[in-house]
Amino acid sequence: MQPKKSYRIWFSQRNGSTLLCKGLEQTGIAGIPGEYFNVMESDTLCEKYGVQTYDELKNKLWELGMSANGVFGIKHSMYAERYDKIFEEIRKLRRMSAEVNEEELLSDIFPNCKHIYLTRRNKIRQAVSWWKAIKDNVWHLESGEEKTDDAEFYERHYDFAALSHLFKEATLRECAMQAYFSQYNIQPLTLVYEDFSDNFEDTIRQIVDYLGIEYDELHIGNKFYKKTANSNSEKWVQRFREDLQKEMRVNVW
Repeated sequence: MQPKKSYRIWFSQRNGSTLLCKGLEQTGIAGIPGEYFNVMESDTLCEKYGVQTYDELKNKLWELGMSANGVFGIKHSMYAERYDKIFEEIRKLRRMSAEVNEEELLSDIFPNCKHIYLTRRNKIRQAVSWWKAIKDNVWHLESGEEKTDDAEFYERHYDFAALSHLFKEATLRECAMQAYFSQYNIQPLTLVYEDFSDNFEDTIRQIVDYLGIEYDELHIGNKFYKKTANSNSEKWVQRFREDLQKEMRVNVW
């Protein structure tokens, strides 16, 4: 079945996309948004899903991300090398020329598409959260789960160069998204992690209304995931904040 409505969530790591997608899925009417464009560098979408043709790929994506009422959702980041590779694969499958732009290319997969842009104001905390997840492999904590790293873990794994890289990457990814929106005159619904994590139910309702999904009663579940930050990771935040400004004549924060 072809979707009646579709949407793309644009995110960078550690800005609440998994929490948001789970909340939308729990409504039962807002699609099943997932990172379906995420492939390893050596793989293709066709290899990932075991398909050979464009129609097979399209139908597989719809099967994974669409709720019974015909709403299809996906989330993806902006990582030039990988994203360009996905565009090129779809272009070849559709036998379309290089003159066809990305939005035209994807319009068949995403009919009546709307865009949602996730951002996080505090990029230092975002970089710390990202590096912590890389080192302890705790990307998400479900409600009721506990995982605490001791102070020695944080002392051993503090890495200014790695944090600086992630700080820059998170910023550059968002710059790339903004450039894409400007290029195609897209005005997305913008959601800020620091706001929607504290106003979860209102945010889910806002998205459902933005997408124009009809409902008699909207079911919004409790938060499926909780924050992974703790008092020790906060020490990384403050240390990185200070280290980042050591060469500056005047401290900003």
